[in-house]
Amino acid sequence: MAYTFVDHYRPIRAMLRVDALFVGVGLGLVLLLHPVALLNGLGFETGSPLASRLAGSALVGLGLGQLLAAAEADLRAGTLVAAILSNGLLAASLFIAYLSGDLAGLTPWGYLILLLLFGVCLLSAVLPIPYLRQGIGL
Repeated sequence: MAYTFVDHYRPIRAMLRVDALFVGVGLGLVLLLHPVALLNGLGFETGSPLASRLAGSALVGLGLGQLLAAAEADLRAGTLVAAILSNGLLAASLFIAYLSGDLAGLTPWGYLILLLLFGVCLLSAVLPIPYLRQGIGL
């Protein structure tokens, strides 16, 4: 039922795939490989390479898990709750970092990437909520 026209999970599957590819695998690989010149060119301050590589590996794992979950026939409530929590916490930490001034040195391209990242995380945190309220995935 995962690939038919009557799939009730089609919007959440699409959002899980976009989130997994953009935030999980995309940002995770950037943090894992840690190209200092690229990040400094966008205005991001590069902290400890160990911390960014740990965060990158965690995001790659999260992204691969979401890609695998989006391919399942039935989505489970645990998958939806994990997507809500992980993306909600990531969006909140980006918002707090922006408000505290940690991202003040960003270039316009850096702000665009930050805005896209924040939007995808926020949508991925909010979109599964109606599915949980309807009891889908339980």
